[in-house]
Amino acid sequence: MTDEQVTERPRRSFNLKNLYLDPNNYRFIDNKKHVYVEDWLVTDPKVQKSTRLFIEGKNQENIKDLIASFKSNGFMEVDVIQVKDLGDNNYLVLEGNRRVTALKCLQEDSDNGLDIGALDPSIFRKVPFEIHNYEDNEKHLVIMGLKHISGNKKWSTFNQARLIYDYLLPYKEKGKEIYNKKEAHLCSSLGVTKTKLRTMQRVMHLILEYKESDFDDQFESSKYGLFEEIIKKPAIKDWLDWDDDTFTPRNRNNLERIFSWISKTEVRISEDSDGDNDDFKDPYEEFEPIINKSLEIRDLSLFIDNESALAVMEEERSLAQGLVASGTVDKQNFNKALSKLRENLSSLSNHQSLITVEDTEQLLEAKDKLLSILPKSQNLNIEAGNYSCCFQFGVNKHFSSLKIDAYKGLDDLELKGLNRINIFAGSNNCGKTSLLEAVYLLSVHNDIGAFFKLIRLKNKLHTLNATWLNQTFDKSVKISGDFNNTTTSLEFYKFEASNIDKKDDYLSSYRLRADVDGRILDNVVHTFAHQPLIRENERVERLCASAFKSPYFFDFEEILKEHTKAVETKVESNSALKLVVDFVKKIDNNITDIRLVDDGEVKRFVVESKRTKDKDLDVTYYGEGLQRVFYIALAFSSCRNGVICIDEFETAIHFSLLIEFTKFVQELSEVFNVQVFLTSHSKECIDAFLLNDYSNESISGFFMEKNIDGLNIKQVNGDRFRYLIDNIDLDIRGDSDE
Repeated sequence: MTDEQVTERPRRSFNLKNLYLDPNNYRFIDNKKHVYVEDWLVTDPKVQKSTRLFIEGKNQENIKDLIASFKSNGFMEVDVIQVKDLGDNNYLVLEGNRRVTALKCLQEDSDNGLDIGALDPSIFRKVPFEIHNYEDNEKHLVIMGLKHISGNKKWSTFNQARLIYDYLLPYKEKGKEIYNKKEAHLCSSLGVTKTKLRTMQRVMHLILEYKESDFDDQFESSKYGLFEEIIKKPAIKDWLDWDDDTFTPRNRNNLERIFSWISKTEVRISEDSDGDNDDFKDPYEEFEPIINKSLEIRDLSLFIDNESALAVMEEERSLAQGLVASGTVDKQNFNKALSKLRENLSSLSNHQSLITVEDTEQLLEAKDKLLSILPKSQNLNIEAGNYSCCFQFGVNKHFSSLKIDAYKGLDDLELKGLNRINIFAGSNNCGKTSLLEAVYLLSVHNDIGAFFKLIRLKNKLHTLNATWLNQTFDKSVKISGDFNNTTTSLEFYKFEASNIDKKDDYLSSYRLRADVDGRILDNVVHTFAHQPLIRENERVERLCASAFKSPYFFDFEEILKEHTKAVETKVESNSALKLVVDFVKKIDNNITDIRLVDDGEVKRFVVESKRTKDKDLDVTYYGEGLQRVFYIALAFSSCRNGVICIDEFETAIHFSLLIEFTKFVQELSEVFNVQVFLTSHSKECIDAFLLNDYSNESISGFFMEKNIDGLNIKQVNGDRFRYLIDNIDLDIRGDSDE
């Protein structure tokens, strides 16, 4: 308390009849029947009578304690009665209204000859009080606050908040600096924290908003807790777009909605279908509030941002139904179960030495069950499945042209005059591999699983995580071309779906739209952080059979499928696999066969060799070059009438093998009608294709070079390519150290 507040003021003693009760006392301003009284009406007998009834309460229940105390102990000046001088020896009681009311009741009893106990009747003629100059309203409010906010005779929280509001209101428009100083002064004067004071301010402003709404007649001070919980929940404050500088909600629509949830509402009843209406029947039906308790506001905050759950709550007029629709109840139960699991695992770990053989089986069962419930949906495992091909038979002409509007660093790139064998060379980071990927993706058409699989393999991921993909993928893909004299295109992009029930962990959606000669196929995947993905598609259809071979990733499952196809495909009464094995024998004449064996749960390729008659060795015991030749050649039969893309063709293959292997690749491309796209860093490899005495007319070379204007591509075809190699030693690899 400040020195100014404790300054001694003159005491007076006047007749009880000269003391008038305060009709605007904070104790009962929240009463529904209370109406503000102007100063000039304070002494009116009717006003005083109603004020006294307010203070007394029914059957004097509000002052029974004081009457009993006065009768037992007489009048004790524990707290000084404080008054305001109204003139003409009339005084308005500002502090001590209950004591004055109790004295007036006891004076009437005394006049009527009733016992007033130990109370001296002389007190009615000389009530001690203190006069203050309350032209300065601030001091009056501070004094009341000391007793009824921080003191031992507290008002209801609503009345406390109203006093603080009244104190600070005059400074609301005087700038933030002055307002903050007054806040600090009030906090130090009343001994309350700034957090408590500002919370009361926010709640009071929200209540005043409510009292200005259509539901103002339903306000009761007992609802203060509801408004306080609304203000205390950050999620709801954000939903209301609450401004703490002005203490106002900017989202007026949401404000009206939350007011309707905590209030009784009237809804017009639908008219009967036959139009037969009763003119005397009330067309409105009244509904009880959806939310009645402050604790229920806490439940609301758990799903306030879930619009579909809010719609269910409003439709059913049930907070519980909204909780169920939001999945919050399930989430809470899950968190409790997870917490118990942690506790139990910790306990088991501490008593590990007590585990017996009999316990082991039970623990293993628990382990299997735990593994079965671990979320797997983050992994976009949609690669498996059947698909058809647009062009599976009778392909006379493959890609004749290609246009990449957008893929990685390639934009507005157009290639024409594509051949059966297409060799791409150039300096580092000029986009050779990206071009190869674009060809492959156009060939897989609307197979979104193949898209995701390529992303996974390129990034050397065991599984493709939906959260990782959402954070990484941000650029759309747009590719088109002419295949077998037919126009085809595809577009792949990420978007936010509007037609699905978005759960709390929704991440993003992906659409792959493919077009063949005007026939459009869509394939859409909606991804979530923990929930299973949702897939929408008409059917999966690839443009043609295709494969992508790279020395930097190994897809054994795909190789097994290619092996099966090579076994099934016949070429002049022999299998395609025999063609491949016969060529490998030329590389190592000790090899007699390569077989796929199933050794328990492990499938592997073993090599029969004259050198190891007692034991067949796994193909991985042989050099990387032999393995790469085997795997590339194996893919041709499964790509029949389609496309094969080979990145860094010569990697791991000894230059002495290049002439024979390039010729074998050209032979396979003819036998199985496969168009080949490959990149190379080796002049020896490029020379090998042109010097292997096969068909140079079927070869096109492309030199890719980046400059200040972008990407430049030079193209040389057939015998012209051979002529340049022979006569001017053309090196289309570019100046690189790859």
